[in-house]
Amino acid sequence: MEETMTVNVRRLAGWALIVGTIVAAAGYLAANLLAPGSGEEVFRYQNWPLFEGIALVGDVVIALGLPVILTFAGRAPKLHIAGYVGVFAALVMLNVGEGTTEAFVKPYLVGHGGIPAEEPAGFAVFEGVALLALVVGSICLGIAVLRARTLPWWIGVALIVSCLLGALGLPGAWFLVPDLVFFAALFAIGIVALRGRPDRTAV
Repeated sequence: MEETMTVNVRRLAGWALIVGTIVAAAGYLAANLLAPGSGEEVFRYQNWPLFEGIALVGDVVIALGLPVILTFAGRAPKLHIAGYVGVFAALVMLNVGEGTTEAFVKPYLVGHGGIPAEEPAGFAVFEGVALLALVVGSICLGIAVLRARTLPWWIGVALIVSCLLGALGLPGAWFLVPDLVFFAALFAIGIVALRGRPDRTAV
């Protein structure tokens, strides 16, 4: 009975990763590809809060399913834990925390005097910690996947590559590519989670 419940929870978490990544990716793509102009002008787009709000819902669902990553720890439990903590912290701080500001606060400010030139005190530190968590988490989790061999190796590579692409600061709408690569890796983990017990010989 307990094993059945564990499998069911694992599959539920897998579905959370699958649905969450699809919803989040759709929201971000719609907001950034359909919004006219650039800079502060995008916040004047009437559907910006809607699309960014959809992405936020996806991010929250991803966060709920993220613990399933730990069930694939295999031979690299410490790296998996470090990766999970880093990715979870970044997801909550950047995608959900800062994403809420992007979705609702900035559009309001644009219509009421404009966005202040100076960021709030301490925001740079907050963002720096979140970015550090993302880098450390993505790399640790990527290496953990490669070492544990309980997931296809390319998932680990994708996690690391997403981090490297993010550091490049791609121009225009291309800046979404690192996020999409990262979401693709999480989507794949969700797919594997639906199959049942981890396969230690995954290739």
